[in-house]
Amino acid sequence: MKAISLLIISVFLFSLGTGVLAQETELPSPGLLPDSPFYFLETIAEEIVTFFTFGDLKKAERYAILAAERLAEVQAVVEKGKPEFAEKTLARYENQLNNSIARAKKAQVKGQSIEKVMIRVGQATSKHLEVLAQVYEKVPEQAKPAIEKAMKASVKGHEKAVEVLKAQDALGEIPEEVSLPVEVPEEVRERIQTRAQQELEIEKAFEGIDTSKSPRDICAEQGGTPEMCEQFPLEKFKTFKQIETFCIESGGPSEICSSLEARCREFGVTTANECFIMLSVFSIKTYQSVELKAVPAPSLSEEEMEERRKRREESETIEFQTPEGIIKKTIEELRLEGVEIRRMEE
Repeated sequence: MKAISLLIISVFLFSLGTGVLAQETELPSPGLLPDSPFYFLETIAEEIVTFFTFGDLKKAERYAILAAERLAEVQAVVEKGKPEFAEKTLARYENQLNNSIARAKKAQVKGQSIEKVMIRVGQATSKHLEVLAQVYEKVPEQAKPAIEKAMKASVKGHEKAVEVLKAQDALGEIPEEVSLPVEVPEEVRERIQTRAQQELEIEKAFEGIDTSKSPRDICAEQGGTPEMCEQFPLEKFKTFKQIETFCIESGGPSEICSSLEARCREFGVTTANECFIMLSVFSIKTYQSVELKAVPAPSLSEEEMEERRKRREESETIEFQTPEGIIKKTIEELRLEGVEIRRMEE
């Protein structure tokens, strides 16, 4: 028992010390690895140190340090030929990187400068992507999805850091756009970049939305028409089954309505109410986009406007945002799919 206590204390002290090393952009030397039977002791020690780290800014720095340590551990276990221990560690990396940024944003709201933390995140994520690319080449196919998720988290972290630093005119030498290493297959790079941008757009869509309000009120606040918002319920959705039922009762195809939960979870939206809000916001934006693009030029004659309408229905495409990205379709295609196209009068 005494030996175990001493081991816990030593791991605790080690955890205190590695934080200083991890403050550089290079990865720290890993301590106990996930394949060690005593790894849980390091986890306990880290949680204790984090608990006694006070203030949002300090916690943001702490989580940034821990994220780098997780990546060092992933690199080490893969080098040892034990990629099966990488998946959970990569999930912890994502969580700690996200926590670092979230805590920094809280500190910013309180009027504190988060420039140093964001510079660290911006520099570190570039290095993280290099390490993840090296690991990606060495793991079996079944381990690659977890690494792709971690890459996506790094890309999003970099984008968020750049956004803050640009606003403060403190970008310095940090690249405005992060590039995934060429070692990663092109189709994988494109998939990661696309999904990262989509998730960032979804997160921005939620900014400023009071999720405690009813779906109908949120619809009105987001610019939905009275006719559209009237169809939205006054009570929040508690289960995904309620969303599916609402979708079907509103005339949606059953195969699409039954897939809404899976689609929301793909983008990190895990509660029914937030899922419905996300879908609603994109529906309103799509409606507004179609409404806007259907406006004829006021300087044209009636004959010219009629001719332009005909040409549009035959060939012109409309771009609109969905949770899966930007989609282009002709007006005629949208009408065939049951989308109502309204034209605004001059």
